[in-house]
Amino acid sequence: MSSSLLNKFGRRIRWGMVGGGIDSLIGETHRLSARVDNRYELIAGALSIDPLIAKKTSELCLINNDRSYEDFHMMAENESKREDGIEVVTIATPPHLHFEIAKIFLAKGISVICEKPITKNLSEALELKQIVEKSKCLFALTHCYTGYPMVREAREKVKSGAIGQIRQIQCDFVSGPFMVEEKDIRKKHWRFKPEYMGKETILGEIGTHAYNLATFVTLEKPLRVSANLRVLTYGRQTYDDGQLVFEYSNGRLGRMWLSFVAAGNEHGLSFKIYGTKGSLEWSQEQPESLYLRSPSNAEQRITPGFPERMSVGGYHACRLREGHPEGYVLAFANLYRDFADKFISKKIGVENSSGHFPDIYDGVETMKFYDAASRSNQNDGAWISI
Repeated sequence: MSSSLLNKFGRRIRWGMVGGGIDSLIGETHRLSARVDNRYELIAGALSIDPLIAKKTSELCLINNDRSYEDFHMMAENESKREDGIEVVTIATPPHLHFEIAKIFLAKGISVICEKPITKNLSEALELKQIVEKSKCLFALTHCYTGYPMVREAREKVKSGAIGQIRQIQCDFVSGPFMVEEKDIRKKHWRFKPEYMGKETILGEIGTHAYNLATFVTLEKPLRVSANLRVLTYGRQTYDDGQLVFEYSNGRLGRMWLSFVAAGNEHGLSFKIYGTKGSLEWSQEQPESLYLRSPSNAEQRITPGFPERMSVGGYHACRLREGHPEGYVLAFANLYRDFADKFISKKIGVENSSGHFPDIYDGVETMKFYDAASRSNQNDGAWISI
């Protein structure tokens, strides 16, 4: 269906970026992901607040000089007046700018793909939801781990009842490369700057990923949270480690460990979900394997690429034939592809229910989590409703 949609549309989506210059950790990942399925053409950008970085990135991306902007306000204004102006913009800046940038482009009728966390606080997220709902635009949030085939397969296993009723949800994001605080403020990532999301930035930077992943797979949202965060690195101004406990309906508990200082770990995102019939386990560092275990049957290792073994939803995310590992960029690309197909379907008036991308409502849910967990931590781990 995807290729036929593109043929009917007759061209690539006109695409721009705000942020994501060559000095960005995530900008090139967006560009690689968008190129995978040939759905987008990058034609404009305000790629950095540093004019030299913006110019160099535009040159590398083959963006014409007159469409390389130093200011996103000017970009939105100029592009909206062009017959060949951008239709979709990716926001790849730190989160304190997401709301303002998204608001400006949505007002011009330009759909948005936004980096996470969606905004710097809950009030901005709630206001942005109203703006998206009033617009005729699509909005996607790049919680990219939902693009992995085995993550989508896990969701389908939960929906089918393969593990029974869920009793326990554990999702951790425990990275280890940040054991020493960066002294040069110019080199310090926003995750360690309290002015971006407060002292609890760990909840926004990696906590929202873990929370989104757990709710996506289980289709369940916790009722309340108890959070205890700590600063374990000398000189650091933001929390870099913490334990969270969630309460679900019927008194069930879930758990999350977040850390930037889990020594020896690389990325450290994983989940374990236990039900009345069995359990599911997945780790992002070994993303090709989803483990289904039950007391009565031998452990089952599920791998991508086999349509006869997988659900429709899981197989839709597969790119390569069996036995050939898929990776982070392809998981990221699944969100870009699914967004493009929804965008094109809307433009040409075709129904399209395939695929998935996190949307404005997922973004609001992650910020409800962020807000409740922050308040819990500030009140010595008190239970706070989400």
